[in-house]
Amino acid sequence: MIPPSVSDGLRQRCLRRRTSFAHQVNAPALKPAAKVRTSPPMARFFRFFVLLMLLTSAAAAHGARPSVLVLQSYHPGLTWTDELTRGILDAFREKLPDALLWVEYLDTKRNPSPEYLARLAELLRAKLHGQRFDLILACDNVALDFVRTELAPHFPQAAVVFCGVNGFTPGMLAGFARVTGLTETPALAETIRLALRLHPDTREFVVIGGDLVSPDDITDRELRATAPQFAPVTFTFWNNLDAATLRQRLPTLSAGQVILVHGVLRNEEGILLDYRDKNRFLAQYAQVPIYGFWDFELGSGCLGGVMIEAYAHGHAAGTMAAEVLGTGTLPPVVEKTPTVPMFDDRQLLRFGIPHAKLPPDSRILFAPPRFYSIPKEWTWAAALGVALLCAMLALSMLALRLRRASQAALERHAAHLELAVAERTRHLREANAELEREVAERIQAENALRKAQAGLTIEVERRTRDLAFEIEQRRQTEALLRDREAKARALLDAPSESLFLVDEDGVILEINDAAAQRIGGNRESLLGMRLADVLDEALAATCHMAMATALATGEVQSVSQTGPPRDYDIRVTLARPQDSTRGRLAIFLADVTETRRLSRQVLLLDKITSLGRMAAGLAHEIRNPLSGILGYLYALEAMAQELPEETARTLGSLTAKLGAAAGKIEAVIRRVLDFSKPSTPHFQHLDLRNPVTEAVGLMATTLRKHGVELQTELPPDPVWVRGDPTLLEQLVVNLADNAARAARVVPNRRPRLRITVEKDAAHARLSVEDSGPGVPAQDRERIFDPFYTTAVDGTGIGLSIVQRILADHGGAVQVTDSPLGGAAFLVELPTSSPRTPIPPHGCPPCTSVS
Repeated sequence: MIPPSVSDGLRQRCLRRRTSFAHQVNAPALKPAAKVRTSPPMARFFRFFVLLMLLTSAAAAHGARPSVLVLQSYHPGLTWTDELTRGILDAFREKLPDALLWVEYLDTKRNPSPEYLARLAELLRAKLHGQRFDLILACDNVALDFVRTELAPHFPQAAVVFCGVNGFTPGMLAGFARVTGLTETPALAETIRLALRLHPDTREFVVIGGDLVSPDDITDRELRATAPQFAPVTFTFWNNLDAATLRQRLPTLSAGQVILVHGVLRNEEGILLDYRDKNRFLAQYAQVPIYGFWDFELGSGCLGGVMIEAYAHGHAAGTMAAEVLGTGTLPPVVEKTPTVPMFDDRQLLRFGIPHAKLPPDSRILFAPPRFYSIPKEWTWAAALGVALLCAMLALSMLALRLRRASQAALERHAAHLELAVAERTRHLREANAELEREVAERIQAENALRKAQAGLTIEVERRTRDLAFEIEQRRQTEALLRDREAKARALLDAPSESLFLVDEDGVILEINDAAAQRIGGNRESLLGMRLADVLDEALAATCHMAMATALATGEVQSVSQTGPPRDYDIRVTLARPQDSTRGRLAIFLADVTETRRLSRQVLLLDKITSLGRMAAGLAHEIRNPLSGILGYLYALEAMAQELPEETARTLGSLTAKLGAAAGKIEAVIRRVLDFSKPSTPHFQHLDLRNPVTEAVGLMATTLRKHGVELQTELPPDPVWVRGDPTLLEQLVVNLADNAARAARVVPNRRPRLRITVEKDAAHARLSVEDSGPGVPAQDRERIFDPFYTTAVDGTGIGLSIVQRILADHGGAVQVTDSPLGGAAFLVELPTSSPRTPIPPHGCPPCTSVS
């Protein structure tokens, strides 16, 4: 997988080669034809020979391009992996730009299991089949092991260069023919000494990391081996702790304690965090310094340390790989990784550490720009320039003052001369002026007359044109307004969501047809009403809060309103007309009740499927030893016949109790297997009343025995559905048994149970209601989870089986409150017709049950 920048460069070079190749082919072919006069067969043979030679050289040049496989141990998006990859690609662009790079990610941070690596090896071997690599660049320990065990046998001609390998030993290179690389040796002791130097009152280092996967386990072992050097300072290892535990422990850390961090962390949802997100989490709850050993730890709460630079490490590995491809020789393994003291200026300020206490070669990141960070030479040059400009300005002001003085003297002499000339010419000017005045008056009168006549003509013509243009403009404006009004009404009625246009007080200015139909009123009658008058109280309150926020911030507001009875997504947009100071708001209401219900149902079915597989394996493992127990019980019964009567009676009583207990275990196992491996539904068209009647008949004796009053309400006409009668009967039995158990636990209340069947054009509905304590709102989403139960003697499987049966039949179930005082389970199934053919995956057509 080649990055876009590399592929673009390769593409441009290929185009240049093709252009030059075409020039080489065409240009030389013309010259011999002009100079050498040969027979036509010889000329054709000569041109064919030149073309063949050029094609051979071009193919050889193209085939000489080296191919490199870059194998990353982890996933893209992890800071260490991204920086290594960036350094490797930059090194190849600088040293060997013609190389073809293929990058693969093993993703072992998020998938550490050996089974995953085994499957990934099969996938990569199939994916890379037929490829040829001149060199494999393995990043970190997992990739090196993967290359040795899985890829090296398939690419024996490829050299191997590794980087980022922790705990390096020569034994890691066993099985390689050509291998070299760079080890990763974090400066553990140097970072600890640096922390003790900056925090001399440190009494304990708290190491937050892991030891379950490589290379975290290697770093953990090296830290434990380094710890005795710094006695009496103690080291406490918090390895493999989850986010919830760390959230409780971190606030207990105080002065004298310092955190050393390595490895990765998963949040409470199990999602793998990047290193910076992990440090941001630690710094949020801990008030003590955090030190690390790699540069990607900085920027989100880590104070600093003597660190390895990921980009520099990747660049060095890429440079070594390019040299191996260029020279064909393998340099020795580099076993010392360069490190640099690096610090976050914000954390130094937080813990009051001055820059003077840092090592002289330290690198400080995230520091605000300072004046004295400008080079000294530039500062002095700027000061000298300012001084020269000031001197030039002073000289210019002096020259300007002298010039003004000279100019004033010249102006005084000119004024005297002008007075003399003016006195001499005054009389002549007066006579000439009088004559000119008379001539001008006549000319002015004539011009005024002509201008008045021309102006009158022009004004009449202009007024006529303006009137015609104004009439045409008014006609076009009216047509445009009608067109815009029609478009606005079409846009308003287009969406299926409810749309309201209201003012700041919530008064409805406009409403689309979808909203009017949902409210149940006429659009014209709803105009001028308030939102609180047409929406329910909770929904209207949510809309007003979003309107207030939108008016205050000017931003679009998106909120959600969760039922009962419906769920809505609300979006409020501010629209303030230019000629008005009062705002108008557009409110979109989208009913997402069904969408959210389906999402919750899909999530629940995923849980049922995964837990079903686990339950099947668990039942299998329990049944094996249970068979042995039953065998031993049978042997004890046979032995008891040879014992004295009293002893045999006592032993028989014990074996009977053990057999009864084993029978209960076997019953539980059968229920678990029924849950994990449900039978394949055999669909047919049937009357829903029949499985309900059969289930009531099975439950009647048990209900009378426990004093439960049963009431059934069935419609007089058939309720046709497509389903498996046995599974639907099991569904009704499970719901009725669950309701009967709940009804019996409420003291001083007569236990009652009601089963009702209804239908409409598209759905058949079955409700099972009881007089029990009901289901709390917080438990209604969980009661269908496998093995979740609130009953003392329940197994938590019955409602999960109900959910699975409904999933097979395309139905749904929800829990509400019952008028009897308890819970109501409402089942909804799609209706069908006896004339509708059974799909091919169902059973053969059967006659309907009446």
